[in-house]
Amino acid sequence: MLVLLGANGLTGLQVLRLAEARGIPVRPVVRDDRDIERIRGLADVQKLCYADPMVPSALKAVMEGATTVVSCIDPRTCGPGAPIYDGVAAENIVNAARDAGAHTILHVSVMGAYRWSYASLNRRSFYLEGGVRNCNAPWTILRFSCYHDEVIEGHVQPPDGGSPYTFKESSRYAPISRLDAAEAILDLLDRIEQPGRALALGGPRCWTGPELEALVGSRRKGEGRKTHFKPLPPGDVSVEPETTRATLGRVPKGTLQQALAELDGDADPDPGPSTVYPHGDPGAHPADLGGSPRVLSECDADLRWTVHQQLMDDRTSLAVGGVGVSLDFTGARALKRWARVHHGSFPDLENVKLLDAQGAVVHAGGVDWLRDSLADEFFCWWTRPDGRIPERIWLELDLGVQRRLAQDPHHGPRLD
Repeated sequence: MLVLLGANGLTGLQVLRLAEARGIPVRPVVRDDRDIERIRGLADVQKLCYADPMVPSALKAVMEGATTVVSCIDPRTCGPGAPIYDGVAAENIVNAARDAGAHTILHVSVMGAYRWSYASLNRRSFYLEGGVRNCNAPWTILRFSCYHDEVIEGHVQPPDGGSPYTFKESSRYAPISRLDAAEAILDLLDRIEQPGRALALGGPRCWTGPELEALVGSRRKGEGRKTHFKPLPPGDVSVEPETTRATLGRVPKGTLQQALAELDGDADPDPGPSTVYPHGDPGAHPADLGGSPRVLSECDADLRWTVHQQLMDDRTSLAVGGVGVSLDFTGARALKRWARVHHGSFPDLENVKLLDAQGAVVHAGGVDWLRDSLADEFFCWWTRPDGRIPERIWLELDLGVQRRLAQDPHHGPRLD
Protein backbone atom coordinates (compact mmCIF):
# COMPACT_ATOMS: atom_id res chain seq x y z
CA MET A 1 0.00 0.00 0.00
CA LEU A 2 1.29 3.45 -0.98
CA VAL A 3 0.36 6.15 1.52
CA LEU A 4 0.50 9.62 -0.07
CA LEU A 5 0.75 12.64 2.24
CA GLY A 6 0.00 16.02 0.67
CA ALA A 7 -2.18 14.34 -1.95
CA ASN A 8 -3.99 17.62 -2.65
CA GLY A 9 -0.83 19.54 -3.61
CA LEU A 10 0.28 20.09 -7.21
CA THR A 11 2.84 17.28 -7.12
CA GLY A 12 0.72 15.05 -4.90
CA LEU A 13 -2.21 15.27 -7.33
CA GLN A 14 -0.04 14.03 -10.19
CA VAL A 15 1.35 11.19 -8.05
CA LEU A 16 -2.23 10.21 -7.15
CA ARG A 17 -3.41 10.29 -10.78
CA LEU A 18 -0.47 8.26 -11.99
CA ALA A 19 -0.68 5.70 -9.19
CA GLU A 20 -4.36 5.14 -9.95
CA ALA A 21 -3.57 4.79 -13.66
CA ARG A 22 -0.85 2.22 -12.94
CA GLY A 23 -3.09 0.21 -10.66
CA ILE A 24 -0.98 0.93 -7.56
CA PRO A 25 -3.03 0.69 -4.34
CA VAL A 26 -2.82 4.23 -2.95
CA ARG A 27 -4.23 5.89 0.16
CA PRO A 28 -4.38 9.70 -0.31
CA VAL A 29 -4.03 11.70 2.90
CA VAL A 30 -4.94 15.38 3.37
CA ARG A 31 -4.95 17.56 6.47
CA ASP A 32 -8.72 18.00 6.85
CA ASP A 33 -11.95 18.31 4.86
CA ARG A 34 -11.13 21.93 3.92
CA ASP A 35 -8.19 20.65 1.89
CA ILE A 36 -10.02 18.46 -0.63
CA GLU A 37 -11.19 20.87 -3.35
CA ARG A 38 -8.43 19.91 -5.79
CA ILE A 39 -8.81 16.21 -5.10
CA ARG A 40 -12.55 15.92 -5.70
CA GLY A 41 -13.27 13.27 -8.32
CA LEU A 42 -9.70 11.95 -8.35
CA ALA A 43 -9.95 9.62 -5.38
CA ASP A 44 -12.68 7.38 -4.09
CA VAL A 45 -14.16 9.03 -1.01
CA GLN A 46 -13.81 5.65 0.71
CA LYS A 47 -10.00 5.85 0.28
CA LEU A 48 -9.50 9.48 1.28
CA CYS A 49 -8.02 9.91 4.75
CA TYR A 50 -7.42 12.90 7.01
CA ALA A 51 -4.43 13.48 9.26
CA ASP A 52 -2.54 16.54 10.48
CA PRO A 53 1.21 15.79 10.30
CA MET A 54 1.77 18.18 13.20
CA VAL A 55 -0.11 15.70 15.42
CA PRO A 56 1.76 12.34 15.68
CA SER A 57 -1.22 10.42 17.00
CA ALA A 58 -3.25 11.38 13.91
CA LEU A 59 -0.81 9.60 11.60
CA LYS A 60 -0.95 6.14 13.15
CA ALA A 61 -4.28 5.12 11.62
CA VAL A 62 -3.55 6.39 8.09
CA MET A 63 -0.22 4.52 8.04
CA GLU A 64 -1.77 1.14 8.77
CA GLY A 65 -0.58 -1.39 6.18
CA ALA A 66 1.79 1.06 4.51
CA THR A 67 4.67 -0.49 2.56
CA THR A 68 5.76 2.72 0.85
CA VAL A 69 5.14 6.33 1.89
CA VAL A 70 5.50 9.49 -0.19
CA SER A 71 5.40 12.85 1.59
CA CYS A 72 4.58 15.81 -0.67
CA ILE A 73 3.77 18.22 2.13
CA ASP A 74 4.61 21.80 1.19
CA PRO A 75 6.46 24.14 3.59
CA ARG A 76 4.47 27.12 2.33
CA THR A 77 1.27 26.20 4.15
CA CYS A 78 -0.37 23.31 5.95
CA GLY A 79 -3.96 24.11 5.09
CA PRO A 80 -6.52 26.91 5.30
CA GLY A 81 -5.90 29.15 8.28
CA ALA A 82 -3.10 26.94 9.56
CA PRO A 83 0.52 27.81 10.37
CA ILE A 84 3.43 26.81 8.14
CA TYR A 85 4.68 23.26 8.49
CA ASP A 86 8.00 22.98 10.28
CA GLY A 87 10.46 20.13 10.60
CA VAL A 88 8.34 18.35 13.19
CA ALA A 89 5.69 17.60 10.56
CA ALA A 90 8.13 15.74 8.30
CA GLU A 91 9.71 13.99 11.28
CA ASN A 92 6.29 12.82 12.47
CA ILE A 93 5.48 11.40 9.02
CA VAL A 94 8.75 9.47 8.74
CA ASN A 95 8.52 8.06 12.26
CA ALA A 96 4.89 6.98 11.75
CA ALA A 97 5.81 5.33 8.43
CA ARG A 98 8.71 3.49 10.09
CA ASP A 99 6.50 2.31 12.97
CA ALA A 100 3.97 1.00 10.42
CA GLY A 101 6.70 -1.09 8.76
CA ALA A 102 7.12 0.89 5.53
CA HIS A 103 10.29 -0.16 3.71
CA THR A 104 10.55 2.97 1.53
CA ILE A 105 9.83 6.55 2.63
CA LEU A 106 10.24 9.38 0.12
CA HIS A 107 10.19 13.03 1.14
CA VAL A 108 9.79 15.45 -1.78
CA SER A 109 11.88 18.61 -1.46
CA VAL A 110 13.61 21.26 -3.56
CA MET A 111 17.16 22.07 -4.61
CA GLY A 112 18.69 24.87 -2.61
CA ALA A 113 17.05 23.77 0.65
CA TYR A 114 19.74 25.33 2.84
CA ARG A 115 19.71 27.17 6.14
CA TRP A 116 21.42 30.19 4.54
CA SER A 117 19.27 30.29 1.39
CA TYR A 118 18.15 33.71 0.17
CA ALA A 119 14.67 32.28 -0.48
CA SER A 120 12.37 31.84 2.52
CA LEU A 121 10.71 28.79 0.93
CA ASN A 122 14.06 27.07 0.65
CA ARG A 123 14.91 27.88 4.26
CA ARG A 124 11.62 26.32 5.35
CA SER A 125 12.33 23.30 3.16
CA PHE A 126 15.69 22.97 4.92
CA TYR A 127 13.95 22.55 8.27
CA LEU A 128 11.53 20.00 6.81
CA GLU A 129 14.50 18.03 5.49
CA GLY A 130 16.13 18.34 8.91
CA GLY A 131 13.13 16.65 10.46
CA VAL A 132 13.50 13.77 8.01
CA ARG A 133 17.23 13.41 8.66
CA ASN A 134 16.59 13.21 12.40
CA CYS A 135 14.80 9.89 11.95
CA ASN A 136 16.25 6.41 12.16
CA ALA A 137 14.20 5.08 9.25
CA PRO A 138 14.58 4.08 5.56
CA TRP A 139 14.02 7.62 4.26
CA THR A 140 15.13 9.17 1.00
CA ILE A 141 14.86 12.84 0.05
CA LEU A 142 14.03 13.72 -3.57
CA ARG A 143 15.16 17.24 -4.44
CA PHE A 144 13.65 18.72 -7.59
CA SER A 145 15.24 21.77 -9.23
CA CYS A 146 11.99 23.65 -9.89
CA TYR A 147 8.70 23.15 -11.74
CA HIS A 148 7.31 24.47 -15.00
CA ASP A 149 4.32 26.03 -13.24
CA GLU A 150 6.61 27.93 -10.87
CA VAL A 151 8.39 29.48 -13.85
CA ILE A 152 5.07 30.47 -15.44
CA GLU A 153 3.30 31.74 -12.31
CA GLY A 154 6.17 33.79 -10.94
CA HIS A 155 7.92 34.94 -14.10
CA VAL A 156 5.63 34.76 -17.14
CA GLN A 157 1.88 35.09 -16.57
CA PRO A 158 0.94 35.30 -12.87
CA PRO A 159 -2.62 34.05 -12.22
CA ASP A 160 -3.35 37.11 -10.05
CA GLY A 161 -2.54 39.51 -12.91
CA GLY A 162 0.34 41.10 -11.03
CA SER A 163 3.64 42.08 -12.55
CA PRO A 164 5.93 39.04 -13.09
CA TYR A 165 9.51 38.85 -11.84
CA THR A 166 12.58 38.79 -14.03
CA PHE A 167 15.33 36.17 -13.73
CA LYS A 168 18.62 36.90 -12.02
CA GLU A 169 21.60 36.73 -14.35
CA SER A 170 23.58 34.43 -12.06
CA SER A 171 20.76 31.90 -11.64
CA ARG A 172 20.51 28.45 -13.19
CA TYR A 173 17.49 26.12 -13.21
CA ALA A 174 16.43 22.77 -14.66
CA PRO A 175 12.61 22.97 -14.71
CA ILE A 176 10.58 19.76 -14.68
CA SER A 177 6.86 19.16 -15.17
CA ARG A 178 4.78 17.94 -12.26
CA LEU A 179 3.85 14.85 -14.31
CA ASP A 180 7.50 13.97 -14.92
CA ALA A 181 8.18 14.53 -11.21
CA ALA A 182 5.34 12.14 -10.31
CA GLU A 183 6.67 9.52 -12.73
CA ALA A 184 10.11 9.84 -11.16
CA ILE A 185 8.69 9.45 -7.65
CA LEU A 186 6.77 6.27 -8.50
CA ASP A 187 9.59 4.80 -10.58
CA LEU A 188 12.07 5.26 -7.74
CA LEU A 189 9.90 3.59 -5.12
CA ASP A 190 11.16 0.10 -5.97
CA ARG A 191 14.66 1.13 -6.99
CA ILE A 192 16.13 2.73 -3.90
CA GLU A 193 18.74 0.30 -2.63
CA GLN A 194 20.56 2.65 -0.25
CA PRO A 195 18.23 4.86 1.84
CA GLY A 196 19.40 7.80 3.90
CA ARG A 197 20.44 9.94 0.92
CA ALA A 198 19.21 13.05 -0.90
CA LEU A 199 18.76 12.52 -4.64
CA ALA A 200 18.76 15.42 -7.11
CA LEU A 201 16.40 15.46 -10.09
CA GLY A 202 15.63 18.00 -12.80
CA GLY A 203 14.26 18.45 -16.29
CA PRO A 204 15.83 17.78 -19.68
CA ARG A 205 17.78 21.06 -19.85
CA CYS A 206 19.56 23.53 -17.59
CA TRP A 207 18.76 27.20 -18.23
CA THR A 208 20.67 30.30 -17.17
CA GLY A 209 18.84 33.46 -16.15
CA PRO A 210 19.63 35.25 -19.44
CA GLU A 211 18.50 32.22 -21.47
CA LEU A 212 15.16 32.18 -19.66
CA GLU A 213 14.78 35.91 -20.16
CA ALA A 214 15.23 35.42 -23.89
CA LEU A 215 12.74 32.53 -23.89
CA VAL A 216 9.88 34.09 -21.90
CA GLY A 217 10.36 37.84 -22.34
CA SER A 218 7.85 38.20 -25.19
CA ARG A 219 5.26 36.12 -23.33
CA ARG A 220 5.19 38.16 -20.11
CA LYS A 221 1.80 39.50 -19.01
CA GLY A 222 0.74 41.41 -15.91
CA GLU A 223 1.09 44.92 -14.62
CA GLY A 224 1.01 47.06 -11.51
CA ARG A 225 2.31 45.69 -8.24
CA LYS A 226 4.45 42.58 -8.19
CA THR A 227 2.54 39.32 -8.21
CA HIS A 228 1.87 37.48 -4.95
CA PHE A 229 3.24 34.34 -6.62
CA LYS A 230 6.84 33.87 -5.56
CA PRO A 231 9.80 34.02 -7.95
CA LEU A 232 12.25 31.16 -8.22
CA PRO A 233 15.08 31.40 -5.70
CA PRO A 234 18.21 33.14 -7.02
CA GLY A 235 21.47 31.27 -7.51
CA ASP A 236 22.27 27.90 -9.00
CA VAL A 237 19.53 25.40 -8.13
CA SER A 238 19.93 23.38 -11.32
CA VAL A 239 20.43 19.65 -11.77
CA GLU A 240 22.39 18.58 -14.83
CA PRO A 241 20.51 16.14 -17.12
CA GLU A 242 23.40 13.67 -16.71
CA THR A 243 22.80 13.65 -12.95
CA THR A 244 19.09 13.02 -13.41
CA ARG A 245 19.84 10.22 -15.87
CA ALA A 246 22.24 8.56 -13.43
CA THR A 247 19.66 8.76 -10.63
CA LEU A 248 16.50 7.94 -12.53
CA GLY A 249 17.77 5.97 -15.51
CA ARG A 250 16.40 8.49 -18.00
CA VAL A 251 15.93 12.20 -18.61
CA PRO A 252 12.33 13.49 -18.38
CA LYS A 253 10.76 14.32 -21.73
CA GLY A 254 8.53 17.26 -20.85
CA THR A 255 10.19 20.55 -21.80
CA LEU A 256 9.65 24.12 -20.68
CA GLN A 257 9.06 25.04 -24.33
CA GLN A 258 6.11 22.63 -24.39
CA ALA A 259 4.64 24.15 -21.24
CA LEU A 260 4.94 27.64 -22.72
CA ALA A 261 3.44 26.49 -26.02
CA GLU A 262 0.43 25.12 -24.13
CA LEU A 263 0.18 28.48 -22.36
CA ASP A 264 0.05 30.16 -25.79
CA GLY A 265 -2.71 27.79 -26.88
CA ASP A 266 -0.46 25.92 -29.30
CA ALA A 267 -1.95 22.43 -29.44
CA ASP A 268 1.01 20.97 -31.30
CA PRO A 269 4.23 22.39 -29.84
CA ASP A 270 7.55 21.29 -31.30
CA PRO A 271 9.56 19.88 -28.39
CA GLY A 272 12.54 18.93 -30.53
CA PRO A 273 14.18 15.49 -30.49
CA SER A 274 12.81 13.28 -27.72
CA THR A 275 15.46 10.58 -27.90
CA VAL A 276 19.18 10.28 -27.32
CA TYR A 277 19.67 10.51 -31.08
CA PRO A 278 20.17 14.04 -32.46
CA HIS A 279 17.74 13.53 -35.33
CA GLY A 280 14.97 11.71 -33.48
CA ASP A 281 14.23 7.98 -33.26
CA PRO A 282 16.82 5.72 -34.94
CA GLY A 283 14.25 3.78 -36.96
CA ALA A 284 14.12 -0.01 -37.24
CA HIS A 285 17.31 -2.01 -36.93
CA PRO A 286 18.18 -4.10 -40.04
CA ALA A 287 17.81 -7.27 -37.96
CA ASP A 288 14.39 -6.22 -36.59
CA LEU A 289 11.52 -8.24 -38.07
CA GLY A 290 9.08 -5.53 -37.00
CA GLY A 291 5.71 -6.19 -35.43
CA SER A 292 4.91 -5.89 -31.73
CA PRO A 293 6.36 -8.84 -29.81
CA ARG A 294 4.95 -8.85 -26.29
CA VAL A 295 8.38 -9.06 -24.65
CA LEU A 296 9.46 -5.84 -26.41
CA SER A 297 6.28 -3.92 -25.58
CA GLU A 298 8.08 -1.87 -22.90
CA CYS A 299 10.98 -0.92 -25.19
CA ASP A 300 10.94 2.49 -26.83
CA ALA A 301 12.59 2.93 -30.26
CA ASP A 302 16.02 3.69 -28.75
CA LEU A 303 16.08 0.65 -26.49
CA ARG A 304 14.65 -1.71 -29.12
CA TRP A 305 17.35 -0.66 -31.60
CA THR A 306 20.08 -1.04 -28.93
CA VAL A 307 18.93 -4.56 -27.97
CA HIS A 308 18.99 -5.70 -31.60
CA GLN A 309 22.41 -4.16 -32.20
CA GLN A 310 24.01 -5.67 -29.09
CA LEU A 311 22.65 -9.14 -29.79
CA MET A 312 23.87 -8.94 -33.36
CA ASP A 313 27.30 -7.84 -32.10
CA ASP A 314 27.35 -10.86 -29.76
CA ARG A 315 26.35 -13.45 -32.38
CA THR A 316 30.03 -14.18 -33.07
CA SER A 317 30.02 -16.01 -29.72
CA LEU A 318 27.44 -18.35 -31.28
CA ALA A 319 29.53 -18.89 -34.44
CA VAL A 320 26.64 -17.53 -36.49
CA GLY A 321 27.64 -15.31 -39.40
CA GLY A 322 26.34 -14.38 -42.81
CA VAL A 323 24.17 -11.58 -44.16
CA GLY A 324 20.43 -11.18 -43.82
CA VAL A 325 20.37 -12.59 -40.28
CA SER A 326 17.44 -11.37 -38.18
CA LEU A 327 16.11 -11.65 -34.63
CA ASP A 328 12.74 -13.20 -33.83
CA PHE A 329 11.19 -12.25 -30.45
CA THR A 330 7.65 -13.46 -31.20
CA GLY A 331 7.97 -16.69 -29.23
CA ALA A 332 10.23 -15.34 -26.51
CA ARG A 333 9.29 -15.50 -22.84
CA ALA A 334 10.06 -12.81 -20.29
CA LEU A 335 11.48 -13.87 -16.92
CA LYS A 336 11.07 -12.04 -13.61
CA ARG A 337 14.10 -9.71 -13.74
CA TRP A 338 13.58 -6.37 -15.53
CA ALA A 339 15.83 -3.39 -16.24
CA ARG A 340 14.59 0.18 -16.45
CA VAL A 341 16.57 1.80 -19.29
CA HIS A 342 15.90 5.46 -20.12
CA HIS A 343 12.30 5.52 -21.41
CA GLY A 344 11.81 1.76 -21.61
CA SER A 345 12.18 -1.56 -19.82
CA PHE A 346 13.82 -4.84 -20.78
CA PRO A 347 13.56 -8.32 -19.14
CA ASP A 348 15.62 -11.48 -19.01
CA LEU A 349 14.42 -13.56 -21.94
CA GLU A 350 14.13 -17.17 -23.06
CA ASN A 351 13.63 -18.59 -26.55
CA VAL A 352 14.86 -15.67 -28.65
CA LYS A 353 15.66 -16.91 -32.15
CA LEU A 354 18.23 -16.04 -34.77
CA LEU A 355 16.99 -16.58 -38.31
CA ASP A 356 19.08 -16.84 -41.44
CA ALA A 357 18.25 -15.08 -44.71
CA GLN A 358 15.83 -17.87 -45.63
CA GLY A 359 14.01 -17.67 -42.28
CA ALA A 360 15.45 -20.87 -40.85
CA VAL A 361 16.28 -20.93 -37.12
CA VAL A 362 20.06 -21.06 -36.64
CA HIS A 363 19.99 -20.45 -32.89
CA ALA A 364 17.46 -20.20 -30.07
CA GLY A 365 18.48 -19.16 -26.57
CA GLY A 366 18.21 -16.80 -23.66
CA VAL A 367 19.22 -13.16 -23.33
CA ASP A 368 20.91 -11.76 -20.22
CA TRP A 369 21.69 -8.13 -19.39
CA LEU A 370 23.32 -5.77 -16.91
CA ARG A 371 22.14 -2.30 -15.99
CA ASP A 372 24.09 0.15 -13.83
CA SER A 373 22.07 3.34 -13.42
CA LEU A 374 24.85 5.25 -11.66
CA ALA A 375 27.19 4.94 -14.64
CA ASP A 376 24.27 4.77 -17.10
CA GLU A 377 25.49 1.46 -18.54
CA PHE A 378 23.31 -1.11 -20.29
CA PHE A 379 24.50 -4.26 -22.05
CA CYS A 380 22.67 -7.37 -23.20
CA TRP A 381 24.02 -10.60 -24.69
CA TRP A 382 23.19 -14.21 -25.49
CA THR A 383 23.15 -16.16 -22.23
CA ARG A 384 26.29 -18.27 -21.67
CA PRO A 385 26.08 -21.82 -20.28
CA ASP A 386 27.96 -20.66 -17.16
CA GLY A 387 25.80 -17.53 -16.85
CA ARG A 388 28.82 -15.21 -16.87
CA ILE A 389 29.16 -11.75 -18.32
CA PRO A 390 31.10 -11.89 -21.63
CA GLU A 391 34.72 -10.89 -21.17
CA ARG A 392 34.58 -8.22 -23.88
CA ILE A 393 31.74 -6.47 -21.98
CA TRP A 394 33.42 -6.89 -18.59
CA LEU A 395 36.54 -5.16 -19.89
CA GLU A 396 34.47 -2.18 -21.04
CA LEU A 397 33.13 -1.51 -17.53
CA ASP A 398 34.85 0.90 -15.19
CA LEU A 399 35.99 -0.26 -11.77
CA GLY A 400 33.01 1.25 -9.96
CA VAL A 401 30.54 -0.70 -12.09
CA GLN A 402 32.53 -3.89 -11.63
CA ARG A 403 32.49 -3.43 -7.86
CA ARG A 404 28.74 -2.86 -7.83
CA LEU A 405 28.16 -5.95 -9.98
CA ALA A 406 30.13 -8.00 -7.46
CA GLN A 407 27.36 -7.16 -4.96
CA ASP A 408 24.56 -7.78 -7.44
CA PRO A 409 22.43 -10.80 -6.45
CA HIS A 410 22.16 -11.95 -10.09
CA HIS A 411 25.70 -11.42 -11.41
CA GLY A 412 27.75 -11.41 -8.19
CA PRO A 413 27.81 -15.18 -7.55
CA ARG A 414 28.97 -15.79 -11.14
CA LEU A 415 31.97 -13.48 -10.87
CA ASP A 416 33.96 -15.72 -8.53
